[in-house]
Amino acid sequence: MAGKREEQLKEITERLEQGVKDLFTSEKYTEYLKTMSQFHNYSFNNTLLIAMQKPESTLVAGYLSD
Repeated sequence: MAGKREEQLKEITERLEQGVKDLFTSEKYTEYLKTMSQFHNYSFNNTLLIAMQKPESTLVAGYLSD
C-alpha cells in the first residue's frame, strides 16, 4: 500500500515539475494566471494542478478518502 502511494506521489511530483517548466515557457503562463485569479485561496501546487488538469474549472472541491 505504501509503495503505491509513493509511486502516486512521485508521478504527481514529476507532473508538477514538468508543469512548472511548461508554464513559464509558453502561453500557459497566462492560462495559469487566470486560474490563479479564480482560486486565489489555494496553494501554488494546487492551483498548478487545477491549471494542468482542467483550466476551465470554476469550482473545485476537496476529496476525503477512508
